[in-house]
Amino acid sequence: LSRTALAITEVIEQSKKNGRKSICFITGVPGAGKTLAGLNIANERHNFEAEEHAVFLSGNKPLIEVLIEALARNEVEEKKDTENRITKSAATTKAKAFIQNIHHFRDDSLASNEPPNEKVVVFDEAQRAWTMKQTASFMKQKKGISDFGMSEPDFLISVMDRHQDWAVIICLIGGGQEINKGEAGLPEWFKALEDDYPHWNVYVSNKLTDDEYTMGSSLYSHIRENRTAIREDLHLGVSVRSFRAEKQSDFVKALLDNEPERATSIFFELKANYPIKF
Repeated sequence: LSRTALAITEVIEQSKKNGRKSICFITGVPGAGKTLAGLNIANERHNFEAEEHAVFLSGNKPLIEVLIEALARNEVEEKKDTENRITKSAATTKAKAFIQNIHHFRDDSLASNEPPNEKVVVFDEAQRAWTMKQTASFMKQKKGISDFGMSEPDFLISVMDRHQDWAVIICLIGGGQEINKGEAGLPEWFKALEDDYPHWNVYVSNKLTDDEYTMGSSLYSHIRENRTAIREDLHLGVSVRSFRAEKQSDFVKALLDNEPERATSIFFELKANYPIKF
């Protein structure tokens, strides 16, 4: 987590220094801490005074509610015996400032053509953003907009592109986790970057060539090499949720990829600490 945080910090600082716009794709095995990494980034960059406001966006409403409640309780507890005591209501308001529902962010951006307050935006589960067809259907049915011609990734990048100087988007990617109708997966993000945002720098995990992320597409086929940087530190490879079974995700991946020799090898490393039955 610390190496990934450092890599993102370097991208943000370089983007800020050079007046550039950048997008980063963080991958990770299930339970590796992608959401935690995103929250840490948003919290550390939540700085209005430095014109560097950051926000963590998720479409998972229960997750948002739990995170806001946990952060508010934690701050109240930490400060209860200090001169900086804070009420639960005030702590909740602070937490809501950098943890938001992605749909609220989208609606605010539809209502105005001004750039958002945020210069750094973290999108949790970015692979679940909608295709153009799904987005257009939603906009027509729910918002009364009949001619909306953008996918959700395209629209979200366009919102951050409103900034005249710099901006950074951080996409947290779960491989193979496009679970609902109309969820675009990673290729839709790269299509938007190819078609409409040639001035954005792209930083990717070294695992983004795996089928679980690409859905069989060639993500880099139309993006110039000089705007794409591959960083190993943008992949979180060890599950902190199942710390006794570091090889568990590797085994499942080998099994799903139909690599029997590799799966067998990992199985014998794994079975002593993580019982598996067939």
